[in-house]
Amino acid sequence: MRYTLVLTAAALFAPAALRAADPPITFQTHTLDRVLGEVRTAANFVGGERAIKALNDSIKGGLGEKGFEGIDLTKPVVGYVLLAPKPEDITAVVALPASDEKAFLALCDRVNNVKHKDLGKGLYQLPPLDPRYKARLRFSDGYAYIAYGAEPEPALDPKAIVPVGKLYAPAENAAFAGTLHFDRLTPEVKATLVTVLMDWKKELMAKVDPNAPEQAAIKPLFAELEKLARRYLLLLGGADTAALRVSLDPATSDVVVETTLTPKPKTELAKQIAARQPGKNRFAGLMTPDTVAGFYYSAPLFAEEIRTGYAALTEQQSKDMLPNVPEVAKATVEELFKGHARGLKAGEFDMAVAVRGPDKDGLFRAVAALSFDDPAALEKAFKKFMDTDGPPPGVGTFKWNADKAGTVDIHTYVFNGAGLPPPYKVFGDDNTVAFAGAPKGIYVTMGPDAVGTLKDALKVKPVEAPALEVVVNPAKVAGLVEKGGGNPLDIERGLGRENKLLSATSLRIISGKELTVRYALSLKLLPRAGFEASTTRD
Repeated sequence: MRYTLVLTAAALFAPAALRAADPPITFQTHTLDRVLGEVRTAANFVGGERAIKALNDSIKGGLGEKGFEGIDLTKPVVGYVLLAPKPEDITAVVALPASDEKAFLALCDRVNNVKHKDLGKGLYQLPPLDPRYKARLRFSDGYAYIAYGAEPEPALDPKAIVPVGKLYAPAENAAFAGTLHFDRLTPEVKATLVTVLMDWKKELMAKVDPNAPEQAAIKPLFAELEKLARRYLLLLGGADTAALRVSLDPATSDVVVETTLTPKPKTELAKQIAARQPGKNRFAGLMTPDTVAGFYYSAPLFAEEIRTGYAALTEQQSKDMLPNVPEVAKATVEELFKGHARGLKAGEFDMAVAVRGPDKDGLFRAVAALSFDDPAALEKAFKKFMDTDGPPPGVGTFKWNADKAGTVDIHTYVFNGAGLPPPYKVFGDDNTVAFAGAPKGIYVTMGPDAVGTLKDALKVKPVEAPALEVVVNPAKVAGLVEKGGGNPLDIERGLGRENKLLSATSLRIISGKELTVRYALSLKLLPRAGFEASTTRD
């Protein structure tokens, strides 16, 4: 344990050639006119003209009739953060492009509702966000540098100010980009980070009661995650930068948030990132072109510690839960946990759910699949459970081994349609649910030709896919709602009318020369109805 911590500290404390003007955290934006244009585009995607008007009114209300007078909208915003061993000593500096110093100070007064104070020698006092801290301003090279912290004055010394040219990267495409430069962290700050991590771990573990059944399972998971944290802290000795980017893709209406870890060349971290294989999902292929809506997910089981930890968590949860399960269902529940734990240890936990249609008769089908390692014992236990204590005959009827797909047995359950809720009619009068356990998964389908749908699902192969994705076809969702007795106009108002399968949200992990985690959210598919209702009330 101590040896590992020493190695971790050595990696973090690796010497770096520091210069006074090299802040460890830097950030920048597009030119402000471009940022405003993208914000208005985003507002249009979410709420149309009403949202744009609300945005413009908000800007006018905050800045007054003179608006952005005093700011040069043709230039970007840049800034940096000066870290310190004590959090209260951290100083943040933001540089805003100023078209005219006097007009910029007047803008500050309008926004803050407090007149600035001239401290002399080009330094100005602004009202702080928190009375424990100070805000100071100095103009330099067409920019207003505003420093915020307990003692921000040294950061605005003319010799200490970092020029915009050292902060702004013209090739950056994101609307906002912030970067942590690992080699610019001082040994004192690195030591503080290690201390903070250790203190956080102690506080977290102190809250875990190993004698409490609902918490006992957490301890083995934390033990494995601690091993993982130590291993990756060592690897961070080979890290160059970590970046956070936020951008808008007008073509897709996606707001994109990316975090990117860039390693130094020829380091162990660089080798591991380059060796990482693209993520695959066993069931992503269930999202066929006729999908109404669906999602798929792959758990991040890339590290042995994660696989071992979550398998241990599952096994402990099984021990805690089984004593409270009725005896007749105990074998089924136990096999569920065992199969799930086996899959986690093997590094696979995928799932997918999709609704498809309509077919030529206007009906819809549903299909779901879940990773499960060797479900034979589960099938046997479940059959025994259903035969002895399943639903009464009036609810429906099981048919075991109703069909076969290769070596996989397909079972069915036919509901008595009289007891089903009205929305179920989207699946037609054939109230059959088909289910099967394949060597690596459990499959369930319902709707017209449920058995045929299940056979097709069994043919789906693993494909490269995001770790998470939710897809939706707005026009088909409206049709589904109408078929179920709802109002399709509610869907059209919320999602639009496009008859195309769209990605509503996704999470991708991309590797190569660097490691990127990319989250995307479609603004086009954010429900407008709530916004329109709120603006109507206003």
